[in-house]
Amino acid sequence: RVMNKRRKSTLMRRRSYAGYFFIFPLILGVLFVFLPNLVQTFRFAINDIELAPEGYTLQPVGLTYFKEALQVDPHFVPYLITSMKSFATDIPVIIIFSLFIASVLNTKFHGRGLARVIFFVPVILATGVISSVEASTNIISVVEEGRSLDTGLAAGDKMEIASLLTSVNLPEALVSLISSSIAGIYRIVQSSGMQIFILLAGLQEIPGSLYDAAQVEGCNKWELFWKITFPMIGPQIKVCVVYTIIDILADERGELVSYINGLAFRNNLFAQGTAMYVIYLLCIAAMVAIVLAVLTRFIRSIGIPIKWRDGP
Repeated sequence: RVMNKRRKSTLMRRRSYAGYFFIFPLILGVLFVFLPNLVQTFRFAINDIELAPEGYTLQPVGLTYFKEALQVDPHFVPYLITSMKSFATDIPVIIIFSLFIASVLNTKFHGRGLARVIFFVPVILATGVISSVEASTNIISVVEEGRSLDTGLAAGDKMEIASLLTSVNLPEALVSLISSSIAGIYRIVQSSGMQIFILLAGLQEIPGSLYDAAQVEGCNKWELFWKITFPMIGPQIKVCVVYTIIDILADERGELVSYINGLAFRNNLFAQGTAMYVIYLLCIAAMVAIVLAVLTRFIRSIGIPIKWRDGP
């Protein structure tokens, strides 16, 4: 037993060393790139920036610009609330869509490789070059003036879908969520490529013997999903949630980001814009912490052992 414990301890230590070696570049990036830039950003937010030919000078102003952003500026708080609402609606829709597509791509069918390539195309479309061209040409807005590029549906068709959902007595909040998802299907597909890839990798790591044993004991598909699939890909779902939040945050086409960029770079109000960015980042960090805490607790609550049914 002592030898087995030593071997197990040695194996775990080697795995730990391998893990640290794998994330070593990330650790260096956080220590020497991310944290210094974060500190510098906060310095810019609490100082008035005066540009000069030889560089810039900082004049301390304390939390003045934070107070102005929250209490004086008429646009920042409404844009911030709108952004938080978009996070609350976009994240579950993107994750559910990605999980559904990943589950389909994990099954065996003819042409599965081609289907995987097609659903990974949005990752390429979301790269900097394609995204910048799309934003600079404003092609989506031009096309949407006549007919929605997102769904191929006219505005009247979308109203009919909303009326149909309302007629079956669905809650108003759910009708609004489904309608907005239908209207933004192009954006959802474009934002789901990497999440599909991550969830597909997680699904492939689940041993098939678990499903076989559960089916032998009489578990249905619903129980297989909630008791085996969902808990075992919980870590991948958390990664997808964080990735989705950061992906939406990095979108320069959002109203809040566009407004802050306009203040900072068009009106030369660098300190005010930086203070708004800091508030925005703090709100995003709080949302990530809350979502991960709720998701972790939910996964633990449903990840309980299956109560096998008695045999015939």
